[in-house]
Amino acid sequence: MAILKKHQDPIGQAVLDYFQGIRDFSIKVETDIAEDEELSPAYFFRKFEEMPIQEQIALKRCCGKVLDVGAGAGAHSLWLQENGLQVCALDISPLSCQTMQLRGIRQVVCKDVYAIDQEKYDTILLLMNGAGIAQTLPGLKVLLQHLKGLLNPGGKILADSSDLLYLFTDENGEAWIDIGSDSYYGEMEYRLSYRNVKGKRFPWLFVDPETFTNYAMEMGFRVKERILGNHFDYLIELILDTK
Repeated sequence: MAILKKHQDPIGQAVLDYFQGIRDFSIKVETDIAEDEELSPAYFFRKFEEMPIQEQIALKRCCGKVLDVGAGAGAHSLWLQENGLQVCALDISPLSCQTMQLRGIRQVVCKDVYAIDQEKYDTILLLMNGAGIAQTLPGLKVLLQHLKGLLNPGGKILADSSDLLYLFTDENGEAWIDIGSDSYYGEMEYRLSYRNVKGKRFPWLFVDPETFTNYAMEMGFRVKERILGNHFDYLIELILDTK
């Protein structure tokens, strides 16, 4: 994904405004398969005890040198830094990166994850449905292959996602997905806006845990654990074992 331009970066503008005390506006979230929603910028500033249990578990399992992909306003990176870990907060939003620097995060990098190729990490975080940066199901293999090259032997990926099958299931538990479709049901299109800032449409992936597991194993990872949440969400921990 390309570095965002400031006039097309609603989340970046929202978190910077929030940090600077402008807190009367929400982020509008539009998708192609669900009703529009409103997201408060405050969500990007939540403290550890306010995070979903999967995120808390993921942070506690981080070790060594950490890459926080899609770091946003830096909620995860800041907690890791405060707890003594070396963390690189990565985001494609210059405004989000500015916010993280203002919050005191020491290493902030404004790049696409695919532009990172010279560093090695012990833990890679993909939280807040972070696996979605794969954009499509075939893209998940591409992402995992790239992240594999960024890990030290024995390193881990901690990622969360959700199984959207429930959106296509009736009250009798029957799924009505079009089996003839060429696209996976978890492939969505988003558009975000905030005040007068409107972002471009972009693809995002939500992948069911079985498919994620199968793809990870195919790409050479060991799936250490899957931790299920309360609403079709889950955390997956992948290990790159030494050979």
